Amino acid sequence: MTLTLRSKTQALLHGVDRKSRLSLIVHLVLASAIIINVVAVVFDSVAVLAERHYILFATIEIVCTLIFTIEYLLRVWSAPDNPRFAGRWSRLRYMATPMALIDLLAILPIILWLFTSIDLRFVRIVRLLRLLKFTRYSTGLELMLMVFRQQLGIFGAASAALACMLVFSAGAIYMAEHEAQPDKFANLLDALYWSVITLATVGYGDVVPVTPFGKFLASVISLTGIGIVAVPAGILASAFNSELRRRETAYRHQVSHQLAGKRLTERVRNKLKSHQEELGLSDEQALSIVADIRDVHKSESEDALSCPHCHQPLHLALKDAET
Repeated sequence: MTLTLRSKTQALLHGVDRKSRLSLIVHLVLASAIIINVVAVVFDSVAVLAERHYILFATIEIVCTLIFTIEYLLRVWSAPDNPRFAGRWSRLRYMATPMALIDLLAILPIILWLFTSIDLRFVRIVRLLRLLKFTRYSTGLELMLMVFRQQLGIFGAASAALACMLVFSAGAIYMAEHEAQPDKFANLLDALYWSVITLATVGYGDVVPVTPFGKFLASVISLTGIGIVAVPAGILASAFNSELRRRETAYRHQVSHQLAGKRLTERVRNKLKSHQEELGLSDEQALSIVADIRDVHKSESEDALSCPHCHQPLHLALKDAET
């Protein structure tokens, strides 16, 4: 009985099952708690509102923290029934995952506030991290995080190149501008700040070179910054597109398998809908793929019922043969 209940709990918290009203209610409550809590944190930072609605904000914080705590404990308790963490130390391995750490951060602020004398401003910022819990309910955010993990090595190489460029450009502009502007480029840290702002193509204008060589360096660094920023963006866009194509291909195989020799019954529709939600595809993408597969099957069926010699429908070819 305990194992069955634990297994049901794990399945309930693992993802939204649109055929289960309980699953929809649970995830709606969790998503609503995240939104309400983050909005309350934002308004609580306004001194006038914080004093006037102190009890309301405190109630929201206590209720939301209680909901997040119960969710976290249930996820840890049911972790052994998750195939990813089956085996020894399953709960500890689950607690070390990024999403479990985010869940822990969601309940950590009130514990810090109750048992330590930590600055409340820090607690507010930590409470805003609860917004990261939304990655469970947004397939787009989940897909983006997956792409980031897949391309971590490439992003690391791009980050290393960016760090080298920052240091070199900071050293060059320091040599060019230190004597002309000792107050603006007093040390390499000041030069590094200017380098970051310039390479990011923001250019606040609070610190600008005045020497001819410094202006030349600024021009080169600004143009280089465009390329450095564009490379990771291009890598991310390409990886994102590749992952979408992979998911569409996987869904296309599922649709082709489900529709092979079958009609599009309600049972088949439910299976395809389940596959669509697992892969995070939109309704438009799914409908387009289903329509393409049905057209292919229809074309293959017509070809199978045609004469291999004259390519006419089989019943017409038989009539011609009889006459």
